[in-house]
Amino acid sequence: MLARYDVRLPEFSLDEERKLSEIENKFLMKYSSRLSRFNRRERDCKAIELLQDEFNYLEQLSDEEIRERLSYVSGYNNIDSLLCDDNIEEILINGADTPVMIYHRSLGKCQTNVKFQTPEELDRLIEKILIFCGLTSKKPIIDVVLPEGPRINCTLPPVSFNKSVVTIRKYLEKPLTIIDLIKSGTMTPDIAALIWVCIDGFGLASRNILITGGTSCGKTTMLNSILPFSREHERIVSIEDTIEIDLNYCGDWVRTTTSEYADMEKLVENSLRLRPDRVIVGEVRGREAFNLINAMNLGHTGMGTIHADSARDAILKLTSPPMNVDPRMLVVVDMIIVLTRFHEGKTSRRMVTHIEEVGGLMEGQIQLGSVYKYNAKSKKTEFSRFPAVTINNMADISGLTPKDVMDEIRKREIVIKYLVAKNVNNLTDFIKFIRAYYADPQKILKMIRAEKRLIKKM
Repeated sequence: MLARYDVRLPEFSLDEERKLSEIENKFLMKYSSRLSRFNRRERDCKAIELLQDEFNYLEQLSDEEIRERLSYVSGYNNIDSLLCDDNIEEILINGADTPVMIYHRSLGKCQTNVKFQTPEELDRLIEKILIFCGLTSKKPIIDVVLPEGPRINCTLPPVSFNKSVVTIRKYLEKPLTIIDLIKSGTMTPDIAALIWVCIDGFGLASRNILITGGTSCGKTTMLNSILPFSREHERIVSIEDTIEIDLNYCGDWVRTTTSEYADMEKLVENSLRLRPDRVIVGEVRGREAFNLINAMNLGHTGMGTIHADSARDAILKLTSPPMNVDPRMLVVVDMIIVLTRFHEGKTSRRMVTHIEEVGGLMEGQIQLGSVYKYNAKSKKTEFSRFPAVTINNMADISGLTPKDVMDEIRKREIVIKYLVAKNVNNLTDFIKFIRAYYADPQKILKMIRAEKRLIKKM
């Protein structure tokens, strides 16, 4: 039986609901051309003016009651409280007269007490979403991002049989750092240390990394969490179909997204003219894969996510239509991180289950070496072998020995464990600490060791 998740639903009299509906229509007509440029606070400011004109008793209402009326006019009505809850991952609306379902981060899939009473009520919400997103026409399949960030898919008749289906994927307001992922069991400190060295590459030999996994396994979350390991001087170009990558801390970030003027393939091609140090593709789906791999072959560091269940499946997908990347070009990819979503009772968890090193080409097939592998018995991802090719390449480019690289990975594991122990999961604090390590690693390691000695004496 599904868990229940109830929210407080506003109760309006018939007369007040009629007035609110009129104000909502007036609000949408008056500001329709500008609403896609407004954030939630700006929409509420415009709506409160209209409410004050119509309701002379507004100042007598509590803050909560005013919020409920704003939710009706400038918000998302009865799903507003679900959208505001950071613990909710997804909202599933399967037509009218059916309880809205959610995926909760700790409770799993839940049935709510929210319900659209009529198809017209749900259609009104969809129309509102289109206006907020700046769309002027309704198509049977709509995939957009709300001004607040959630990604919305609307599947409408005749594509969806006899009813409108709305799926909303929400993202955490506070981005997860790699410290959060370690604490939640997604990865271990030694995995994080290896990824850190591969991202940074000692400022000279950054590695090309792909992140793969099934639906909703945390690929983009992983990508966002490891990018803070990039060096401060880097010029990073991100290419996305749906805006999900957040690099606001990066001083030289070029953010591009698809439009009627350029698709993913064109954007990746154009990124090479922007003098990037690192090119990131949010999700590799089609012919843009060739341009991304070509960018890697031209010496740019490349990263991205791809939908596949394993590293071998990812390679197969890259070499098959519509991507059609020549296997000889794929040897430029250094590492593939595989994420898996496990269902445990009513909840689920995400975990790095494999890290594969990409080797050379043998008899037309890309060779893969397992660096970390999930042990189903212990339910842990365990070390398998050193990524020899990757480490040797980094050592050669950086003027180090493979032993130097391995020693550095162990040092950074110490730093990661310290940050986990201190729960340094605020993104600003985390980046500040990582950059302090880049500036003077010996000073940071000395501080950590001194603190450990002090704790032992206490």
